[in-house]
Amino acid sequence: MKILFTDLDGTLLDDNKDISAEDLSAIRKMIEAGHKFVMTTGRPLTSVKKLAEKYGFMEAGFYLVSFNGGLIYDCGAKKPILTRRISVDDVKFIMDAAFSSGMHAHTYAGDLVVSEHETEQLKTYCRLMQMDYVVVDDIRDYFAGKTGCDAAPTAPINVVVKPPIKVNIITPFDHSSLESFRAEMRKTTAGKLFDVFSKPEMLEFSHLQSNKGDAVRFMADFYGVPMGDTIAVGDEENDCPMIEAAGVGVAMANASQVVKDVADYVTERDNNRSGIAEVIEKFVLGDE
Repeated sequence: MKILFTDLDGTLLDDNKDISAEDLSAIRKMIEAGHKFVMTTGRPLTSVKKLAEKYGFMEAGFYLVSFNGGLIYDCGAKKPILTRRISVDDVKFIMDAAFSSGMHAHTYAGDLVVSEHETEQLKTYCRLMQMDYVVVDDIRDYFAGKTGCDAAPTAPINVVVKPPIKVNIITPFDHSSLESFRAEMRKTTAGKLFDVFSKPEMLEFSHLQSNKGDAVRFMADFYGVPMGDTIAVGDEENDCPMIEAAGVGVAMANASQVVKDVADYVTERDNNRSGIAEVIEKFVLGDE
């Protein structure tokens, strides 16, 4: 049995955010052969579950690694098998620093995106993720169940919410602004939180072990699969930990150079030409 971990945007999904028929056929073949398929993303669980439901992946053999490894979900059992949270105080510290720098920041509570400011970045993000959002005065009060909300009537009110899993920073400026922000935050968060760029305009902070590499190691150990039988595919910096951890690390043809530099193999086909099918045929089903 092998486990294939694949990123979503720019990897499994084409530029129209769809999975090709060829990729779907290859995925079905590997599931029928007894292998495991893991969609591995920085997206919140709510968003990636909708994608899994759309393509019929909510069944045995399929798994979802969301929040870059902060939450791992078994589609067959319909429940999480791992959740790693961070403190609300850490999230508040990072969000305050981001807003002071003119950047957007948000975190998550269940199926909701939570922010202290309603920005264009918030609206755009939630539209793309197909999620509702809530704007609150102070996230510490919100997570303690002490405040209501200004939007999204489905938000919990007067109910203690579990601590968040991740905080996202989105810059309206160029990428260098986030690099400077990360350098400043690391004076406090280094050795305490994991940070990574999921996109040039988005920086994420999470539990120190909430990265895709630790997700690969956890699942291999949890299911008793040798690391040599794990394959990971991606295209951006947040994919590097899993590409380096897996037995075979693969960069998509369209991947950034930093990903190609750490990969064992670079696909001939990109995300718009069924690159995942190429990986499955070569590394999952090729020796059967």
